This record gives sequence, C-alpha cells and structure tokens, in this order.
Amino acid sequence: MKISIIFEITKESLYAVHFEGRERDEWSDFFDRMTDVEYLHGFFSEHSADLKNGFYADQYGDISVEEAIEITLDEIEQLENQLLTLSKKGKESSDTLQTLFKPLNNDDYKQPSLQKNKATGAKRKSWLRIYAIRISANLFVVSGGAIKLTADMNDRQHLLQELDKLEATKNFLREQGVLDEDDYQILTLNLWQ
Repeated sequence: MKISIIFEITKESLYAVHFEGRERDEWSDFFDRMTDVEYLHGFFSEHSADLKNGFYADQYGDISVEEAIEITLDEIEQLENQLLTLSKKGKESSDTLQTLFKPLNNDDYKQPSLQKNKATGAKRKSWLRIYAIRISANLFVVSGGAIKLTADMNDRQHLLQELDKLEATKNFLREQGVLDEDDYQILTLNLWQ
C-alpha cells in the first residue's frame, strides 16, 4: 500500500491520504460510501449477523438493514460537519480536532508521535469510524474510515484493511520526517501542495 499524495481538507489542520491505484482520497471515499444507499444496503446485508447479534445488539435490538441505513445517513453528515468545524475552529480556540479524535487503542493514555486515532459518530455507541494519524492537537491525516459492527477490529477483513492503511500512513509520514507539528511546517511545501 503506497501513498501517492496527501490532500488538504482544511489548511494546516486536516488532510487525507490518496493511496496509489485508488480512484479518490480516503476522506472523499469514506464520506461518499457512507451516503451511498446502495453501498450501505450491500454492507449491512452482508454483515447482518453482526448488525443483529454484534456489538450494537443491546443498543438497537432487532434492527433492519433499512433502519441501519437511516441511522448511518443521519450520523454521517453530523460527523463530517463536526470534523470540518473543529478543524477550522481549532486554530483559534481550545476546541481542536483532538476533542473528536481519540486514540485507536482505548487504553492508550499517552500521545506518542504519530499516534493512530479514530473519530466516531455522535451517538454514544456509533458504528461510524474515521481513522487518522495525529501529528498535533489540531493536525490529523485521515487514512480511511469504515463501519465497525464488532468489538474488535481484527474480527473483520474490511477493518483489518483500515489498520493496514493507518500503518502505511504512519510509516509514510515517518519516512518523510514528519514527527510533529514543527516537522509538518517544514515539509508542507514539498509534500502536500
């Protein structure tokens, strides 16, 4: 998995990778899939056992594919708006992207260089996930996104692919010498414009 370019979503704040051989950057791809009713119908039909018996069964009970699609459509617009608002607002306030993005590992209380992060939808137990590498409190590079219906990412192939994309993004940034916000500023002209 090789990154061909990194796209700017919000200047000096939110970026998305574009993997070689893929049609679109990961930000656009994720939000387009999550608003595509046909894609969502196929996904929830294929993963109906996870939907009905998995991690969210206690929250939604015997949920239909159509209900799952409605929940996703309701949440995705709100998630995108939150991300964009915080990416712009975080330049002038303490409300940064970091208030939405959390460490991928729930037990990770430190903030190491190039930490793997996730942002979720607004519901207490949202199945929407957008994955990114944290460079600083308001500087993230999105590597992908998915619907997570199981407790563990290692249980489903589409989630394992997201873990691979996170690792590839982290490795790319490290290879380019981007370890923190200062490094990012130095390399901005060469990498992302």
